[in-house]
Amino acid sequence: MPLSQVQSHTQLEAIVSLNPDLQRALDEYDAYRRARILNPNLQREPLLWLGAAAAQRMMVTLQAELDSNAGSESHRRSCFSLICHLVKRIRALPISLLVIKDVERVGRNPVAGGGFADVWRGIMNGEDVCLKVLRLVTEQDERTRATVRKRFCREALVWRQLKHPHILPLLGVNMELFLPSFCLISPWMENKDIITFLKQNPNHNLFRALIDVAAGMCYLHSRDPPIVHGDIRGANILVTNDGRCCLADFGLALVTSDVTQAWSITSSETSKGALRWMAPEYLELDGSAPTSIYPSRDVYAFGCTIIEILTQNLPFHHCKTEYTVFCALMRGERPDRPPKKEWFTDNIWALTTRCWAQNALDRPSSHEVSVVLCRELERKQEERAWERFEWANSWKP
Repeated sequence: MPLSQVQSHTQLEAIVSLNPDLQRALDEYDAYRRARILNPNLQREPLLWLGAAAAQRMMVTLQAELDSNAGSESHRRSCFSLICHLVKRIRALPISLLVIKDVERVGRNPVAGGGFADVWRGIMNGEDVCLKVLRLVTEQDERTRATVRKRFCREALVWRQLKHPHILPLLGVNMELFLPSFCLISPWMENKDIITFLKQNPNHNLFRALIDVAAGMCYLHSRDPPIVHGDIRGANILVTNDGRCCLADFGLALVTSDVTQAWSITSSETSKGALRWMAPEYLELDGSAPTSIYPSRDVYAFGCTIIEILTQNLPFHHCKTEYTVFCALMRGERPDRPPKKEWFTDNIWALTTRCWAQNALDRPSSHEVSVVLCRELERKQEERAWERFEWANSWKP
């Protein structure tokens, strides 16, 4: 019976007990993680007895356990931590993530591009898909190429574990279509990003769009350990055919635990996100800001995204260059309040200003953000219902 079909914790424990190497690896790596907490400079390498082929088989089993949703949160956390370590060690993803057949690219040129990747349109099993292709050929330095590959592996692993209506799903990874690079495969979104969609659909419910994004963010932050997106903004919010918003692009996503010891991220890497959405602690020049990325930084970016979605303008839209944005942030400035419109109520502005509080501890949680937005949507709906009632009564003879 495939492990992905395991439905109960009892069945899961039975299968693990049949694989003593797996249990041994989990126990040894858990002990290593605890030792690293006590001694961060520990140099001992765990699992040296595990060869590359055996490590690959173990990663497939670990990923299947994660897919099964069986077992305790503690067990799943251990599985994910171990799979991250093994991927880094053998420099390969679990073969269960790979898609080899029935995928092809469309056209001769990419449809979009970013700092580390190009985006192509493709077809898989007769369905349109998005192919995010790692851009290696432009990186001449092997150390830089290794860093980019590590970042893509991290993105694939983190993204693979996410299942939510407001998170764009990862369909798989292809290693052959764009040799020597590889690509991440996700559904093709004909509606593109939320800002493009709103320009073409001006009557779309803007509160509903914000609630969708907040729900995706809340899901990420509710994981154990929490997952931080790291780059929330309009360009990374895609719209499905039924108008549902999904968070996409997990290139800067991190797991906020000691799992990140296997996936270190530098301040220069985080700076490749968009400056207009960056929390002020990203910009500490004296190195005093913590290197860890916390959920509150997503909340700050979401506050800027509120401005972006409700106005269809960039945050700090009056600033024409990134340098002027940087100077404004260093002065502690925030985007001005837009002219009061139907959607930009006093309650929404109050939420926005709380999201981008200078002190990260003063920002609301993603759950609180979701609650406030849902209440505001209900209030607006009640107002409209009452207005329709009054209008109907005004026409009575």
